[in-house]
Amino acid sequence: MRAAQATTLSIGGPFGAGLTADNDNLILRSLSAANADPHSVNLLKQLPVSAGIGGGSANAAAILRMCGIDDLHIAVSLGADVPVCLRSETAHMTGIGEDVTLMPGLGQLHALLVNPRIAVSTAAIFQAFDAAPNIRETPRPMKESGDLLTRALDGRNDLEPIAITQAPVIGDVLRLLASQKGCQLARMSGSGATCFGVFESDNALRQAEAAIRAQAPEWWVQPTLLGDT
Repeated sequence: MRAAQATTLSIGGPFGAGLTADNDNLILRSLSAANADPHSVNLLKQLPVSAGIGGGSANAAAILRMCGIDDLHIAVSLGADVPVCLRSETAHMTGIGEDVTLMPGLGQLHALLVNPRIAVSTAAIFQAFDAAPNIRETPRPMKESGDLLTRALDGRNDLEPIAITQAPVIGDVLRLLASQKGCQLARMSGSGATCFGVFESDNALRQAEAAIRAQAPEWWVQPTLLGDT
């Protein structure tokens, strides 16, 4: 991002073709919300589009940080995931995302992100969830002790079965992740379609990465670390 006479946005990268630089783009909305002077922004899109891992929200939060904005009310006006991305630390979110409680000292996890290169509609999945019978009226209480893995194992993703119904390949991704040696947890991220596997060691992670790339070469596979140092 650099100062310019007029605000412009150019988009590139391996997944850039799935985005448009119109006024609804989160980067341009973030510049407007920050009352920023005109800037030229170049977005290198490295994450799949509509993947459920907060790529657009992270971009919005990055713009706010570069503009010196640390207001969660401004952040949540851009999207429910933007406040936690603005903090960029391990945290617990409540409400619609505006309440962010930092959770330091929980350690890090070796994780493998896998996306079958399909885009799922967050709006459609939430609509199906709201219409489903036996909807839980209140969120499950967060486990208040243990490290990051312990708390993750105690949680769940209520959107997962809905997303699998709409995109059965998500179930294939989860089963393949769970079948890998050393996998401690396999779960869908957000509203999908990206899933993650947590592994007991970096070596187990790398072996799983190689195995999944060999079995599903068309999928997007990315190793990462979850949590703070």
